[in-house]
Amino acid sequence: MSDKLRWWEDPEQVALLWKRLQVINVDRRDFIRVVTAAGGATGAALAMAACRREEEATPAPEVGVTPPPVPTPTPPTAVGPTPTPGAAETPVAEGELAEQQVFRTNFERDPQSFDFNRDLYCGGDASVFAMLGKFTPDNEVVPDIAERWEPNEDASVWTFYIRKDSYWSNGDPVTAHDYEWSWKRQLDPATAAPYAGFLYDIKNAEAFNTEQPGVTRDDVGVKALDDYTLEVTLEGPRGYFPILATYIAAAPAHRPSVEKYGDKWTEAANIVCNGPFKLVEWRHDELVVLEKNDKYWDAKSITLQRVERPIIPSDAVLQAYENNEIDWMWRGPLGQLDRVRSDPQLGKEFVQFNLYGTWYLVPDPNFEPYNLLEVRRAMAHAIDRETIVNQVLKGLATVAHTFNPPGMPYYMEVDDKIRELTEYNPDKARQFLQGTPYEGGKNWPSGLTLTHREEGDAPKAAAAAIIQMLKDVLGMEIEHIVGEPRETYERMWKHEIPLMWVRWYIDYPDPANTLFQVWYSKAPTGHRHSWVNDRFDELVLQANGESDPQKRYELYYEAQLIQLEEAAAIYVYNPWGYGLMKPWVTNLPRDRNGNFTPAWNIFIRHYDYYKILKH
Repeated sequence: MSDKLRWWEDPEQVALLWKRLQVINVDRRDFIRVVTAAGGATGAALAMAACRREEEATPAPEVGVTPPPVPTPTPPTAVGPTPTPGAAETPVAEGELAEQQVFRTNFERDPQSFDFNRDLYCGGDASVFAMLGKFTPDNEVVPDIAERWEPNEDASVWTFYIRKDSYWSNGDPVTAHDYEWSWKRQLDPATAAPYAGFLYDIKNAEAFNTEQPGVTRDDVGVKALDDYTLEVTLEGPRGYFPILATYIAAAPAHRPSVEKYGDKWTEAANIVCNGPFKLVEWRHDELVVLEKNDKYWDAKSITLQRVERPIIPSDAVLQAYENNEIDWMWRGPLGQLDRVRSDPQLGKEFVQFNLYGTWYLVPDPNFEPYNLLEVRRAMAHAIDRETIVNQVLKGLATVAHTFNPPGMPYYMEVDDKIRELTEYNPDKARQFLQGTPYEGGKNWPSGLTLTHREEGDAPKAAAAAIIQMLKDVLGMEIEHIVGEPRETYERMWKHEIPLMWVRWYIDYPDPANTLFQVWYSKAPTGHRHSWVNDRFDELVLQANGESDPQKRYELYYEAQLIQLEEAAAIYVYNPWGYGLMKPWVTNLPRDRNGNFTPAWNIFIRHYDYYKILKH
């Protein structure tokens, strides 16, 4: 990938920004002031030029938006639920900035640590670390700690060039050696990193992590050629690797701090950070405080000075928001959705967003009655997805027929083939049971259960609806079990749950993260679900190394049809979330469709954008 100009150095980007801001009546002087603040004299000159050009130009069609770096042969048309009537957009608001740029939002529970290099789901705030790239609100990858990168001819080797103006919060330079050591630390079996598999695209990474004979850390395909050049050799062509190198799994750790403090290295008194913010206070089970990291290479572009994150559980967060204890309630409860939407004030502060995930049902073919394909196919046609989305979830979701959610590269529109395999059709469902022991909805085994982990009221309500539908259409009597989160997932990975209600939220924006990572059956370290199909495995493995977007799409399409034909999973809905944002928080990150982009699994650094107005 070639080096990119910063947006304020790009005349086209500055002009495009001015065109967009005119829609919300941003003043010319305010626009010039903002761009000047970001880009100095260069930004000022380009901002004024953009304004003059617009004044002189005749009306023209709106400038197009650059598509994502990974092409989507069939782009999505449905981007999400219909917006709530009267719900406020959150534009770049006019007004004077507050003297103290402090943003407040909660943690639902105390973080386990801030060591993302060891456990990417440690629960901390990832803004304290910076990867080689960063994700934009459109899920594009742009340079961060690496100022540029480039592949070899077949994209099996990638070279990353580290910025020479990048420093850790204690003043140490950030080097290629930091990333080599950190990634190998994560892969080292002694570290016992639960998600080391995210780095298995790297040559010999899996072999080292699984302690295959004769493979040492020196054999892992990550090497600092010098202080500022990192060479990564992969298991094969991987055109998407910069996306993976931008994901939280590729976060660094500060070696001297790890070696000095061990497991305590991310306590506030010990931690050294390389991200735009640093951890300065951590009162366990009470409060986490971040402050702007002035040593971060692009600190000048960040307005927020401080982020305060009190520990407030989900059942108390709405009250905390209404009491003005926090500025952003990031996960609103479904049970309060109607009240929030109808409230004169809260309705104006309502923000909904795509969670980039899929909830799906997994009937394990190793258990009766799901060992019969006819039963699984019957279940696929017995579930009314539209009713679940519109009535149970109150429109805060979209119907899912395949795994990859709308808004992601290679999302598949529902065509006749897909619709035939997934449509709600009670008659067809009952027909599939003909000739089986369960014909007429009889003779079902006793003790059938549907299990999912405790994860809020929305999936619980959807699971209850699914159970009722399976009873109404097929006569199945199923007990609803809500399990402890970690224990339930451990049982899932051991394939101990006959009927699992589960979700997958996109980690990084590429189908390698969905169809391959979740369903490829030959991973020696484990397989999330027990269903196996050799042709499916062949297709998704081939897609990983395919550089042609259309051919890659065709491979994923064929693989998805196989999965639907065998009803390995019954995809039900793509969840959307909602939150509440105080009106004094402005400059919310939005994608090209105007949708607010959450700081979710695909880690979009919100604090880079937010500004606090006087209030």
